[in-house]
Amino acid sequence: MNKILDLDSDFDKAVSEAAETLNDGKLVLLPTDTVYGLAAIPTDRSAVEEIFQRKKRLSDQACAVLISEIHEVFDLAVPSSELELLSQNFWPGPMTIVGKRAQNLNYFLGGDESSIGVRCPDHTFMRSLTAITGPLAVTSANLSGLQTPENAKEAVSELGENLLVVDGGPCKGKPSTVLSLLGESLEILREGTIGVEDLVAAGLRV
Repeated sequence: MNKILDLDSDFDKAVSEAAETLNDGKLVLLPTDTVYGLAAIPTDRSAVEEIFQRKKRLSDQACAVLISEIHEVFDLAVPSSELELLSQNFWPGPMTIVGKRAQNLNYFLGGDESSIGVRCPDHTFMRSLTAITGPLAVTSANLSGLQTPENAKEAVSELGENLLVVDGGPCKGKPSTVLSLLGESLEILREGTIGVEDLVAAGLRV
């Protein structure tokens, strides 16, 4: 049976219970500034593997990592001028930046272990939660290949039982724009709210 917490009714309780559940090695379905997500502690391999199992998704598609403060990205990814420019211009916000993973980072995210996708969301609940738990492995709360439902109850109905669900009302945003810094030039892997014109305006070559 799933437990549903209403974010508007008791924000502090939702944050504390979500943090406790995650630190206990369990998953939480939660709202972000884009779509509903399914979250786990990234150092807990079994918890992250459960995300892939529930979504019926292969683990070659990595989870992103959501952080509380912009500067935390430099502990997770190898610093670069592009990473600094992107994070300063577009965070907090709907942009996931894929870069080279920092050495000795014991995260299991699926996908390529030499890279990492990081985002600082423009969402008070998510940033309050990650301020307690540290960075979280998060992916959209939907079965693989299907669109993410806009409300929490529909999302959890696809993903099974025994989940803590934080209901933050409708999440109608587009998925985040995903940019890769792994090649010789900046590459857009998925275009969301932030487009090419925004990147060019910030002084980036695309």
